[in-house]
Amino acid sequence: MKIVLTFLSLGVAWTLSASANLKVATLHPVLTDLAQQVGGDHVEVNGLLKLGGDPHDFAPSAADIRSLSTAKLVLASGKGLEPYLEKLSDNLSEGQVLLEVGRAIPSITISEDSALFVCCPHHSEGSLDPHWWHSVKAMERATGIVEKAFAESDPANAKVYKERAKAYKQELEALGKWARKEVAKIPRSHRKLATAHAAFTYFCQEFGFQSMPIQGLSKEYEVTSQYLADVAEELKAHEIQAVFPEAASNPKVLGEMIRGTQAGLGTPLFADFTGSEKARTYKQMFEHNVTVIVKALGKR
Repeated sequence: MKIVLTFLSLGVAWTLSASANLKVATLHPVLTDLAQQVGGDHVEVNGLLKLGGDPHDFAPSAADIRSLSTAKLVLASGKGLEPYLEKLSDNLSEGQVLLEVGRAIPSITISEDSALFVCCPHHSEGSLDPHWWHSVKAMERATGIVEKAFAESDPANAKVYKERAKAYKQELEALGKWARKEVAKIPRSHRKLATAHAAFTYFCQEFGFQSMPIQGLSKEYEVTSQYLADVAEELKAHEIQAVFPEAASNPKVLGEMIRGTQAGLGTPLFADFTGSEKARTYKQMFEHNVTVIVKALGKR
């Protein structure tokens, strides 16, 4: 079966009654939360990647694929985050729709020549950062994409989806305003976000930071002694105050990188809001990340 990527081909092969639930499967916790926000009681969401899972290592099992048989919509993040999509598509039945939500959201390409990066992206030069949800505006756009897909698959409840999507967009708009107010507490000279991996470039672009992904995009990047020395020099040169690990990751390598520099090891950030009671929803994840960043970098 061919992967469906646009709404032009979102044909509906059946009609749901007003009392039936639209069955949706998701491949990322961000999309699980978004589907529930837009669908409410009118959707039944099957999140294949559970809280605590790593989206970069996840691949659907045979049991996962069987569980998709009743889903009328399968929501993927896109931008290369799920390399198994083509294989998954081949296992879907006629009429099922696989939608890459992130496809319609402008991508950020990792590049040494971009003013968005302060250093170090050469490990992943030319790659796309797939973590589009760290932009609140991108989440607002994704909300509209999901609302339209739900309405086309379940026209009887289109009005409900539209109203819920509108309400959630208002929540996201308020979240963005709050974040900008918090970020204003950070001196502009301190707005350099040093993280383990290139997972926060959409956040940096939206809120006026420069990204410093000191281990590139991949967790498998080999860290040599020379590389450790090079990073330490960059941290000193740019007067980086804190380097942020990701939740559920081992910060040992980052600890080695900051040794002998002025930078401290920051509180872990959530790249995917997996694995913690503190980040079970998108809003909780985003509030946590902004609070942690401001606390570490807002010192004058």
